[in-house]
Amino acid sequence: MSDFIGNFLLALLLVVLLRFLYAVCAMLVRTRDGGNIAFAIALPAALLYIVVRNPVPVSSWAGLAAGVILGVGLLLADAFRRRRRS
Repeated sequence: MSDFIGNFLLALLLVVLLRFLYAVCAMLVRTRDGGNIAFAIALPAALLYIVVRNPVPVSSWAGLAAGVILGVGLLLADAFRRRRRS
């Protein structure tokens, strides 16, 4: 059970971090500065290199999948809520 909870929380954290990374890179690209655009491209590439180079062992794929599904669902619910307000 602890493996499930740990991987569930890990997946939620990863979804939030990916959304944050997307927001930061989008802000950097919107500045239309060459250096910022290069950094916006290099940042996800460097993080992907770290993840591929040092993979985290997953002991409960069900917990990871449940966390990803819940995290994406929460992001979509937040997006729809914001769209209705404006």
